Amino acid sequence: MSDLYFQRYAYPERFITSPIEKGTFICVVIPVFKEDNLQATLDALIQCEKTQFPVEVIFVLNHPENAEHKIKEQSIKAANQIEEYIGNHDTELSFHIIKAFDLPSKKAGVGLARKIGMDEAAYRLNSINQDGVILCFDADSECDINYLKEIEDHFLENPKCTGVSIHYEHPLHFEDGQINEAIILYELHLRYYIQALKYTTYPFAFHTIGSSMAVRSSIYQKQGGMNQRKAGEDFYFLHKIIPLGDFHNISTTKVIPSARISDRVPFGTGRAMKEHQDQNKNLALSYDFESFRLIKSFLEEIERETTEDLSNTVIEFLRENNFLSELEKIQSQSRNEIHFKERFFEWFNGFKMLKLVHFLRDNYFPEKPLIFEANQLLKEIDIVHQKELSALELLEIYRDLDKKVH
Repeated sequence: MSDLYFQRYAYPERFITSPIEKGTFICVVIPVFKEDNLQATLDALIQCEKTQFPVEVIFVLNHPENAEHKIKEQSIKAANQIEEYIGNHDTELSFHIIKAFDLPSKKAGVGLARKIGMDEAAYRLNSINQDGVILCFDADSECDINYLKEIEDHFLENPKCTGVSIHYEHPLHFEDGQINEAIILYELHLRYYIQALKYTTYPFAFHTIGSSMAVRSSIYQKQGGMNQRKAGEDFYFLHKIIPLGDFHNISTTKVIPSARISDRVPFGTGRAMKEHQDQNKNLALSYDFESFRLIKSFLEEIERETTEDLSNTVIEFLRENNFLSELEKIQSQSRNEIHFKERFFEWFNGFKMLKLVHFLRDNYFPEKPLIFEANQLLKEIDIVHQKELSALELLEIYRDLDKKVH
């Protein structure tokens, strides 16, 4: 495989000196920052069913150079915990620890940590000429027992598969058994958004969760690797992979991300939980379903290769973002209908779709109660008719919808 990626785009330092086991097909990359206890994550991985080929697990312990002393100590304790755990458990998984300490504070964050680990994984897979799988996981996540095997099977059975989004389900109860309303609303919002995009016929409606994604090593390198964003790195990364095609959902296993409160990243699950607790964010509100009806009409117009009947609202958005001229250029340069659609959706990627949804929210369709809007969508797609379902009932239905083959 080409060394071009490592000459131009990869993190310059290589960390692991021991050779990779021949035949290794999956490298699991886990960033670790401000983690007190990794046992549940280690237990979940070690208890996974045996895979056909060897699996490596790469922990990327990281903190910025300006981190408080206690955070730096936490990194050292985490390294010791992993080493002690591995020493006390018999496993066929190969574990490695990267100590990415004192990273430049301007760049340090989950994006850079993932990049360091994923670059290392790609380099090691290249060294044995293996176009294997780089699998992203989180240090506070758990998984089903068939997690590694199902991912291996999927990529082996689908050799053209570029990457995957893996089914996830947050724990819905606190340790004392009480229902966790905040996480139910948060996860329902994520799933409502994806199902609403599917309703519009948008082809790139996939979850982009950092703890539940995987990519083929050659595709990772071809697309320029992981970005160094301090948050949202997963969304931006996957939306470089998804438009290539042959991107899949895996719903035969699941990741169980943590539902805990956290301030480690500017947004995401932990931050949403914290903002809800501090009453800075109302998780009971989400996008007005009317905005997705409008987007559906927009995409139907695009399907017919015309902009004559576009709503003034969408026209305004296209004008404001210089998209109208771009759309006309795509129309004029497309050979046929199929080519036009390919070029249009290559251009109208996940970022632009989110931008449109937010434009409609901020200017025309303010947020509304999530439970009502999620019910509206289910009625529209003929899943539910009269009854108004609770958040928990809705979430169960939306989880099942997300499990359906894309």
